[in-house]
Amino acid sequence: MRDTNQPQWQRGRLWSAVEADLDAGRARDTHWTSPMNFSASYFAGDDVAFVAREAFVKHIGDNVTHRHGLHPSVLRYEREVLDFVKRLLNAPPNGGGTVTTGGSESLFLAMKAAREWIREQKPHVTCPEVLLTHTTYPVFNKAAHALGLTVKQISTSVGYRADLEAVQQSITENTIMMVGGAPPFPYGLVDPLSELSALAREHGIWFHADACIGGFVLPFSEALGRQVPTFDFRLPAVQSMSIDFHKYGYALRGCSVLILRDEALGKYQTFRSGVWPAGDYASDNMAGSRNAGPVASAWAVMNYLGYEGYRDRMARVLASMDRLVAAINDIPGLYVHGMPEGVHFSFGSDELDMVAVGDGMMARGWMMNLQTEPESLLLMLSAQHDKDVIDKYAEELADVADGVRTGRIARSNNDEAYGIY
Repeated sequence: MRDTNQPQWQRGRLWSAVEADLDAGRARDTHWTSPMNFSASYFAGDDVAFVAREAFVKHIGDNVTHRHGLHPSVLRYEREVLDFVKRLLNAPPNGGGTVTTGGSESLFLAMKAAREWIREQKPHVTCPEVLLTHTTYPVFNKAAHALGLTVKQISTSVGYRADLEAVQQSITENTIMMVGGAPPFPYGLVDPLSELSALAREHGIWFHADACIGGFVLPFSEALGRQVPTFDFRLPAVQSMSIDFHKYGYALRGCSVLILRDEALGKYQTFRSGVWPAGDYASDNMAGSRNAGPVASAWAVMNYLGYEGYRDRMARVLASMDRLVAAINDIPGLYVHGMPEGVHFSFGSDELDMVAVGDGMMARGWMMNLQTEPESLLLMLSAQHDKDVIDKYAEELADVADGVRTGRIARSNNDEAYGIY
């Protein structure tokens, strides 16, 4: 090993020294459960976090790949998690599903299934295209690049939702897949999924509803009597849905689920090979070895909360969101983009420098996301954002907005401070 001028790389150190170094390194980090964190937290309370952590640790050395042999308990967790999600999303009785390492893998597998499906259904399509809206998660673009699919990207939105007319005009005989957000990340507003579903059905196109963020939000919001657009397998053209258990399902990262309308569609997702001397190889996932901890945490939280527990926790977050949306709309110069249907939303201004507003809030310790079209701030709410936190945030936001208006606060040009996920 070459000399790195770091003796510890040669000899190693005592755990006490390593632990002290870890703690010192994290001293400036914002804890994921902090009430100042309006970025990707997905915290449901100390009790839920404890359940998720304990289940994770019990299976931290187990490999999901060996669930059919070494770890049958993990197979049970997987099957029961999938059953819960299928019921939550109104999947047909013959629906199929796969637990994945995260939303990115779920989306990739959906696109692979769509590609293989179209090769069989429409063999004349030699240049397959995927139709993506302005707010579609860029992982679809990444997956299309890896899968050799052409992306037709729509660069406009209407009312912060998918531009339906542009989608309709962009469909060609080569279009194999369309995507709608339930809701997408940028604005928290559900795309016109019913209309997109009708277009997909008319043209024989695979339609994917991306509910990675909203899959554990919209069903409970609907159950609480709120106005929620139809977003799941009740739409006849939806062939696949993605939902992240490690977001508002409160499992520890990374745990997502891909649900297919029909279990038979899984053959298009699966990779098979018999070329090596160790027997037939078949995999429904992109990842090979996977830590069983996330799956165990999903199963444990699901059993701890149950449907009613999820609904009651979501009711609290939705109440906080309503309070914060109203407070922001009352601040001169600021307004929320539409009426959010999830528990995340963005807000902007026609007169204030929103980057400066964000910098001013971050200087006070608040963490959030910056968006560029238009320049705006995005907030994601979780259980730690109670009435007192909401009121404090709104009070400080009003003061910062006034500071930007009067010139007391200007942007710091520290774009690296804003991150997505």
